[in-house]
Amino acid sequence: MINQTENTINLNEFPFECACGECFRTIQAAAVCRKCRNYSVFGYCTHVIDQRTGDVVHGTEPTEEEYEVAALEWESFRAIERKEMEMQRLEWEEERELRRLQKAEARLVAEEDRLWDIQDRLMAG
Repeated sequence: MINQTENTINLNEFPFECACGECFRTIQAAAVCRKCRNYSVFGYCTHVIDQRTGDVVHGTEPTEEEYEVAALEWESFRAIERKEMEMQRLEWEEERELRRLQKAEARLVAEEDRLWDIQDRLMAG
């Protein structure tokens, strides 16, 4: 549990919070937060809040409606992405199986060639 002294130090040292909740020392650093790409439904930092005052110091805080629309778009994007990843996984499995079958066929051909060589030696003998 963080005591009040540690929390005050953190607010003084990292007072600017981006849209995804990450804290930074400067407004500029918070405004280009890289974590927002993954943790914000917008895919970018929409706003920065000065935790000491609670004011938005960069960008604009999205409305509830904007957030809901972005969340639906994000879910749709993720569903498409999951489908694409599943298709890619299936393609990789098919390729792996094809390579396995090709190797097995090559072993069979080599074995057949070996048997023909044995037969040729026996017939020449």
